[in-house]
Amino acid sequence: MFKSVLENIVTKLKNNRRLVLLFCGIFLVGIFLRTYHFRQWLYFYPDQARDLMLTQDVLAGKAAWPLLGPIAASTPFKLGPIYYYFQIISAKIFGAAPQTVAYPDVLFGILTLPLLYFFLKRYFDSKIALLMMGLYSISFYVIRYSRFAWNSNPIPFFVLLFLLGLTEFLTAKEKTAWGWIVVIGIALGVGVQLHTVLLVLLPMLMLLTFGFLVKKNQHVLLKFFAIFLIAFALNAPQLISESRTHFQNSRYFFQVFSGRSPQQGSGLLENFALNVICQSQANAVFLSSLNGVDSCTVFSELRPSTYSEGTITDYVISMFSIVFGFCFSAAGYVLLVYYFKKEKNERKKIFLGTLLIYSVLTFLVILPVASHNSQVRYWQPTLFLPFLFLGLLLHFCSKRFSKKCNWFLAPVVVFLVVANFWTIALQVKKYEAQLQNTPQYVVLGELENMRDYIAAQEHGAKVAFLVGEDKRMLNGPDKYVQNYYKPLAYVLWQRNINLLKNQKDLDNLPADAIFFHVGQKGEDQQLTDINGFTISQGKSFGNIDVYSLKK
Repeated sequence: MFKSVLENIVTKLKNNRRLVLLFCGIFLVGIFLRTYHFRQWLYFYPDQARDLMLTQDVLAGKAAWPLLGPIAASTPFKLGPIYYYFQIISAKIFGAAPQTVAYPDVLFGILTLPLLYFFLKRYFDSKIALLMMGLYSISFYVIRYSRFAWNSNPIPFFVLLFLLGLTEFLTAKEKTAWGWIVVIGIALGVGVQLHTVLLVLLPMLMLLTFGFLVKKNQHVLLKFFAIFLIAFALNAPQLISESRTHFQNSRYFFQVFSGRSPQQGSGLLENFALNVICQSQANAVFLSSLNGVDSCTVFSELRPSTYSEGTITDYVISMFSIVFGFCFSAAGYVLLVYYFKKEKNERKKIFLGTLLIYSVLTFLVILPVASHNSQVRYWQPTLFLPFLFLGLLLHFCSKRFSKKCNWFLAPVVVFLVVANFWTIALQVKKYEAQLQNTPQYVVLGELENMRDYIAAQEHGAKVAFLVGEDKRMLNGPDKYVQNYYKPLAYVLWQRNINLLKNQKDLDNLPADAIFFHVGQKGEDQQLTDINGFTISQGKSFGNIDVYSLKK
């Protein structure tokens, strides 16, 4: 099956060398943007430091391979461990380091580029599919979430792989090649371990497909059984854990998510509105990378006075993301329904129908927790959707207005290209100036500069703490200590220095003990002491100050 598909692709590419050159050019640009200064500009937050320490313990034989994975948000429920396995295997091959455990993320990010092209080719011609691949390759949002280790980052790859296999299954039915069955099983088995939304969403879609096909043809039962067998095999560690703990993790799941009612004052209607606004802004951000990459903005917050500490540009961009995102998303859904009803080709109709059902299910799965999850990143399972919508707009315009369409949509495409490159340029400038570190954003290259400063300070009190061990202490506002302690502890551990935090018994410290205070740049410049400790010296690292404190 795959051999024939590959031969067909190669034949078509040979007949269109210009397409091959464009495809390769876009692919290389995508690789460059995802790997340039990968290590120095790596996002390295407490979660990344924690996961790396776990990986090192497994490789050193201090811990067994985990049966469960990362926690879901701040709940006791844990996802499957497959993402940890990706990291452990990568560290086993390349050595354990902050950048090596992120290699699977960047690999899946790169592989998503050709996968998106062949996915969209199920409906569009090569030109539209290639253009969408090009926009996806330069989307700063997509690039950013391909450049660090986080369990949600591989979502776009495995969602597209799942949907591609599912549309093939729905088209070929009992004649579906076994290679596609394996693909669906792997995508399902991995996908449910990457995010709680996918844990609910993918099985729901699979069960709907099961009901639809079995009703018409019971010969597909064996292939459905094979899909679920592969998915269960990939989730075997969870099943082992559940059997040992009497399904404790499953109970956490139902306790947490059945108990997550809307926040006070927000009912179903308000959740629905928030869901619409957030998905609309997510679509705008995925395409243009404007209005940041994190929280959604609701109309009640969109007032010029809100931006008194910022600039009018922030206000305009926020307004644009809401208005453009809503209009664009509404047009996209209308066209998706329109072409689904109009389409006569069974293969294309199944493709559009599957995506329509998938997008509706995603909306419904997120709806009950919309008031808790008003962030763009929760819509990562639909990362491909705005590119599909834009493709449908181009398709509609070219069919209805022919060449006149270029006068309308060409400026839109140019704007999206310019917006993404503008955002990329701004971010690169901040990275090169080492100004990316913030209370919520920790960059490895800047963090290591802080590490070198702390390690270079004379520390005569190390024997007083524990003979043979060099210990330093970290102090500062809670948000800084919370977000910088684990990353700093890891990079200092590489220098055989143990970092402690928030030592409470300050009166019993040796007279020559050194504290290190981390905080916002400039906030303590006028002080001579902090918490009763004298500031001996300090240094700025971009947006962050580190002070050496002595008793």
